[in-house]
Amino acid sequence: MTIRLYRENGSGVHLEWYQKAASETFTFNDVVGINTSGFVTKFVAGSAFPIVGLIQRTIGATASDYASTTKVPVLVASVEAEYLMDVDTGTAAQTDVGEYCDLVDHNGINVGASSNNDVYVTGFVSASQVIAKFVNKVGDIQE
Repeated sequence: MTIRLYRENGSGVHLEWYQKAASETFTFNDVVGINTSGFVTKFVAGSAFPIVGLIQRTIGATASDYASTTKVPVLVASVEAEYLMDVDTGTAAQTDVGEYCDLVDHNGINVGASSNNDVYVTGFVSASQVIAKFVNKVGDIQE
């Protein structure tokens, strides 16, 4: 499954470079945040850190910099950006529009859970896809 930028909505989409966590695999467009050590890491359900954006590089366990903390590109946007999100848990419906849902992990959402309120659904596409915005729990940081 995956999450990808759907509509910019004047959100100033741009690339920023962050040091990645060492010895962690990433897939292009994984949702990432900054961990307590200051490194980009994949988002997991219930993560306490805010979402930074979508990593723009795949890094496998055999990559030359897998065990390093090299800088990686991250697609960053304000809270107005909308994303096409795959539903990993549950079945999406038109009634999900206007509701908060949780990310299951770094690449899909659970339309039946709203304990963390990671995303806000703005559109229904199909039983397996919705359009949604990330909820920034520490306020929208503008440059």
